[in-house]
Amino acid sequence: MARVRQVMGDSQSREREFAIRDLARELGYRRVSVQARDALDDALRTAVRRGILSNDGGILRIATRAIDDYERAFLKDQFLAALEGRRWTDRDEAIRGFARWLGFRRTGPTIDETARSLINGLLREGRLESQGNEVRRT
Repeated sequence: MARVRQVMGDSQSREREFAIRDLARELGYRRVSVQARDALDDALRTAVRRGILSNDGGILRIATRAIDDYERAFLKDQFLAALEGRRWTDRDEAIRGFARWLGFRRTGPTIDETARSLINGLLREGRLESQGNEVRRT
């Protein structure tokens, strides 16, 4: 997802085929086989579902450049989705995983603060539980 965000982060809108081609080049492919095309298309679809990209009639573009641009309710849902099942996860690891889930390569102070706030909100809502420094979905 980080590569998708990187390639599409230039704010240019692209038709799906051009996005696949650009993503393939970023990954070092000269030609795109049918299997690679399908895998890259799946990655683009996943990026749309996760709110990294927006799809307007087959035209893809970056949905948001910064975590602050997302709606809080959407971020809460994505934080929970980024957690693996119901296993206990260290908070810092969960925050890093959440950042990667949304295609961010680094977990800077803004992402860290936002994610910690999301954790507190999800705990209050009962959608997340904590045990020491670990969290998991309820």
